[in-house]
Amino acid sequence: HWDGTSWERQSSPVAEPLTSVWGDGSGTIYITGHRGVILRNTGGGWNRMESGTVENLFDINTYQGTVMACGFESALRQLDGSNWSAAPTEVFIRDAEQAVIDTLYLGDPDEEDNRIESLTTVAEYGVAGADGAVLMEDPETAWQLRRVTGGRDWVTCGTSDERIGGNNIGTDDGRLFQLGESDGRLVWNERPSPARGTRVYGLYADAADTVWAATEDGRVTRVEPGNGNDGLPVLLYEDGLSFYDIWGSSGSDLYAVGINGRVVHYHEVSPGLYGWELEELPDLPVVKSLSDKNGGPAFDKFGRAFDDVERLDP
Repeated sequence: HWDGTSWERQSSPVAEPLTSVWGDGSGTIYITGHRGVILRNTGGGWNRMESGTVENLFDINTYQGTVMACGFESALRQLDGSNWSAAPTEVFIRDAEQAVIDTLYLGDPDEEDNRIESLTTVAEYGVAGADGAVLMEDPETAWQLRRVTGGRDWVTCGTSDERIGGNNIGTDDGRLFQLGESDGRLVWNERPSPARGTRVYGLYADAADTVWAATEDGRVTRVEPGNGNDGLPVLLYEDGLSFYDIWGSSGSDLYAVGINGRVVHYHEVSPGLYGWELEELPDLPVVKSLSDKNGGPAFDKFGRAFDDVERLDP
């Protein structure tokens, strides 16, 4: 925890991998993790909540004002007061004329053709996941299934905002999509890629719709709003080691985190001069290799092995 002056290590009541942090703005903070872990902190330390699932959970945020956590096998839980319950599972698939052509149910093991392996990202206007799936509001039932990336690449991260244009999603092929409107319908429009061919693991967006992306190959890239040269990505930082997320309070105060326990901070390093600094975290057991202690492969928070360990661990 950063208190504005220094980093302090906090005690966790679980041993499972932790995957996502989200705060409700009133001082309550939630963390998701593997094996159904959801932790809550209201100011007096971390306590485990009963999530109602044993599936690995990957993200937590609000969808249409409801706090939701999502994960493996299409796990989707929603917060009702202080209790977690199952979110609606019925999903409509519609054609170009919006006629229902099929129905599937989240978590149904018998549904193979339209099965969603994992839900990875919660945003205000959609819950996204594997194979480009995006669950969005449907006029007749809880969800309508949309797809980006041609239904191939995973959606790995996103930004969430009450403004439609403040919702962005990134993929494991380095693609970036922004939510917009066309003929009264919400659509995902592709933006210039921050890093084609590598996984985007973290996104941060400001109120002007500028997006910063953190990637598997150790880059932080800025994508400006607009078309043509105005929208071209700008490489801001690169060290060759995987980043897993990025967050900021503004474009002049950004934190990117990654392998080897790295926290890289962009801020005013001296009066009028902005730059990147590597911050030291106290009492952190640092993993110096992407391989585990037994020499096996490294995995991301979705349980996927890295394709090329040597490239990512120079």
